[in-house]
Amino acid sequence: MSPSFELIEDLSIPSSVHPGESVHVCIRNDRTVRPGRQLNGSYLVHLHVGQSNRHAKHYAGMSQRDVTEVALRYVLEHVGGVALHKW
Repeated sequence: MSPSFELIEDLSIPSSVHPGESVHVCIRNDRTVRPGRQLNGSYLVHLHVGQSNRHAKHYAGMSQRDVTEVALRYVLEHVGGVALHKW
């Protein structure tokens, strides 16, 4: 039996906004989820700053495109200090 979660991306990036800490991004695909009326996709993303999970955000049931966009916005905000807002 294959594992139900496929690891897509798992990385830590040193932050210039939060000195001495890093930004952690983990993107996974849940192979058991089938997109339907309430779910856009089977992807999950976990985002946090430092080891204490400060500024933690967790999203599930998203498409790969949406998960990538959320992760990119989070990294730009917490690594480079660029605040991006979706209009």
